[in-house]
Amino acid sequence: MLDAGYYMIPAAQWGFASSPVIEDGKVVVLAEVQKNSFLAVLDVATGEEIWKIERDDVPSWSTPTVIGRGAEAQIVINGFKHTGGYSFTTGAERWRMSKYGGDVAVPRPVAGDGMVYLTNGHGRSPVVAVRSSARGDITLAADKTSNQGVAWASPKGGAYMQTPILQDGRLYVCNDNGLLSVFDAATGEMIYKARLTKSGEGFTASGVAAGGHLYYPSENGEVHVVKAGPSFELLGVHSLGEVTMATPAIAENILYFRTRHHLIAIGETGQVPQNPEPASEKPQPPQSPARGRSPR
Repeated sequence: MLDAGYYMIPAAQWGFASSPVIEDGKVVVLAEVQKNSFLAVLDVATGEEIWKIERDDVPSWSTPTVIGRGAEAQIVINGFKHTGGYSFTTGAERWRMSKYGGDVAVPRPVAGDGMVYLTNGHGRSPVVAVRSSARGDITLAADKTSNQGVAWASPKGGAYMQTPILQDGRLYVCNDNGLLSVFDAATGEMIYKARLTKSGEGFTASGVAAGGHLYYPSENGEVHVVKAGPSFELLGVHSLGEVTMATPAIAENILYFRTRHHLIAIGETGQVPQNPEPASEKPQPPQSPARGRSPR
């Protein structure tokens, strides 16, 4: 029995949001719950348990990220009591960092160029760049922004809900109030900071990147299109017409947006996905997506 209630108010019951991750014929499952939290790796074909370890943490919603290959492959977890990296093959802990940010973790770790980028902003909103080669306890001292395992850390500019975007040496981090902070991914230097909107719209869905553009849908269904680059340039704002809480998906040059009542595909005129699957039954409108947001 997995209880994902709010750890400060156990009777407040929320749903799950951590997605399973398929890698190298295995599926990674993270269950951060009230009691008996765990990280497990199963055989994707049979469901047979390959390994399972306990995690002493509170309920949260972050999806794990698998980085590296072979013996160096590791699973990175964004948590509250401790964030860490675990061997993909055995589950052995590689590194850990204690309470670097807010309490309930939502954004997924983002990896690239020998780094793993973490943000967790329910309360404080830091951004931390961990070296993928890190080992042992790399918890930052109170007055430090780097150590043997942490390349850099910024006490501000992080996100509560959204997973950052890493592209062309820049880390784009958008908070749920629409404040976009862009860092040099190697050094942590702030490149720019700008608001996507002045109307007070909330942002829950993570942004996505394609074709040199960044797409940030607000909860009101307004998609803010930003040019990727070293300076802020808002190219346009396009309305989906409905509440939008889900992160967009990209496949075969088509952008897919799930709104409260519709699935919207945006691409070039006449463009259709290759080898579309035939519909077996009449599709039903999706239900309102779970927000995964704590009371505030």
